[in-house]
Amino acid sequence: MVDMRKIAYTLLWALFVPIFCPTGLFGQDLPKQTDLFKSDSCIIEAQRAYNYRDAEKVRSLCRQALQYNPANDAAFYLMAKVDLVENKLQPAEMNLRQAVALDSNNYYYAATLGAVYMQNTDVTEAIKIFEKLVNKYPTKRDPYTNLINIYIPRGQQDRALILADRLEKAVGPNDISTITRFKIYSGQNNTQKAIEVLEEADAKTPSELYETYIAELLESEGKDSLAIVYYDKALRNDPQCIPALFGKMEIYRRNGNHALYLGYLKSFLENPEVDPSIKKQHVESVMELPVYKQRYAKEMSKCLDALSRAHPSDSSIAISSAMFMARSGESELAMNALERTLKYYPTDYYIRSNIISFLYSREDWPRLELFTDSTMAVVPEQNKDLFQFKGIAQYNQGKLDEAIETLLSQEKNLKREKDTATLLQIYSFVGDIYHQKENNKEAFKFYKKALKMDPRNAPVLNNYAWYLATGTPQGDLNKALQMSKITIDDNPSESTYLDTYGWILYLMGEKEQAKKYLQQAVAFDGGESTVLMEHYADILFDLKEYDLAFIYYEKALKRALDNTLETSDTTELEKLSKKVEARKKAREEK
Repeated sequence: MVDMRKIAYTLLWALFVPIFCPTGLFGQDLPKQTDLFKSDSCIIEAQRAYNYRDAEKVRSLCRQALQYNPANDAAFYLMAKVDLVENKLQPAEMNLRQAVALDSNNYYYAATLGAVYMQNTDVTEAIKIFEKLVNKYPTKRDPYTNLINIYIPRGQQDRALILADRLEKAVGPNDISTITRFKIYSGQNNTQKAIEVLEEADAKTPSELYETYIAELLESEGKDSLAIVYYDKALRNDPQCIPALFGKMEIYRRNGNHALYLGYLKSFLENPEVDPSIKKQHVESVMELPVYKQRYAKEMSKCLDALSRAHPSDSSIAISSAMFMARSGESELAMNALERTLKYYPTDYYIRSNIISFLYSREDWPRLELFTDSTMAVVPEQNKDLFQFKGIAQYNQGKLDEAIETLLSQEKNLKREKDTATLLQIYSFVGDIYHQKENNKEAFKFYKKALKMDPRNAPVLNNYAWYLATGTPQGDLNKALQMSKITIDDNPSESTYLDTYGWILYLMGEKEQAKKYLQQAVAFDGGESTVLMEHYADILFDLKEYDLAFIYYEKALKRALDNTLETSDTTELEKLSKKVEARKKAREEK
């Protein structure tokens, strides 16, 4: 510690001596006084460097201070503080011993050295120091606490109780003495005595600490109702008493009072003073219970929203919370959690990729396009992985030309990197888009590009064959059939490919063969595809198997109705209904 009076006196002496002293009268003392002044000036600068956490500068200035004045105890103490920050316990001990040797009356030097002895497991020396401090400073609480923390784990409860009594005589009723007695009786499983100690202290000096300990003891004995009474007392004294809040909410959870538990959980999670790692650990354990993932999913989402708001810079909290909230139908809460965290890490690709995945899963195409576009600007090195999301977003908004442009924007880079897997996806997708634009010439060009890289790619072959067979004008059916045959050879249980192959046979006049493949397709599909059942019914109708045909028309109508209820799009249902009515009328006329 710097003695500012010493510095002031030294400064005054340096100022006045030249005026009032004859030349050479005190000539031999002047350098010594100047050195003292320089030494203390170095310490002032070193303290400033310590505040700025510049460890090397602190050490350099302290060494300079000791060159000017080897007895500058503050220099050793300040170097020890830097050692402790860097967890260098042995150098810290050496520097503190030097400081204590130079100034044995400095409480902070001795107390810090005692703490270092404890960390270095030199308990004997630590006890010596703390006992001296207790005798010398009977009203300072820290030495008592340190000694008690040494004695109790080592079974020296009698010594700990003596210290508790001494401190109480010195300063009056205090929490250290009370908690010491409480710990000793608790360790002896004398719960009743432990509670009496706390109740007696609480009656004199009400404390949420005492009341929480009492509640925990009562809870350990299964007296939950009485424990809640004391938790409530603690919370009245301090509404932010985290141990009391946690204890009370755990009683409610354990007893199945989920609504009350979730209310307290929200308060616990939104408290910024609680270590987020403790919150995450608790939430993870709770999330394993089905009741909170199912019955109380929305309430749990609000709790997680509170958690992410309390720690907006914690990306792991934001991402895990957002995932749960999204699954629970709380999409906006989920998105808000991710966007809050992004403000702290605007260039973090991991957070941005999670937001992109989230928007994609929500099918929020306008926001996905904008966010992917901004991400490509912020982290351009990831464009190879992002451009497809932008293209998909544009496609789903009906921006077909823009989607094609985006999807082909990385073609040169992909070719240079020989990323055939991505190129295959892009060519296939672009081919589909061109078909949707009724430009089969361009569609088939991109399908051929894809098949050049993978001649047996089933999705590309299937789409190419289908559009070739059903396009206007109709293409080469034999070629379409050959391509489709590869898909069913490689994927014999894929209903979509069986449907394509069967329908091409039907268009070629091979109705019985077509019926066989459509029958297989319907069996593998399990009644999920309206189009597939419609195709099967059409073939049956053409083969004059009317009763069976209308059974499948009805199934197709039912599936179309379900789709309409899910999407609110009536186009498929209206078109199919008109067709079935026309078929019924035609059947009656025959």
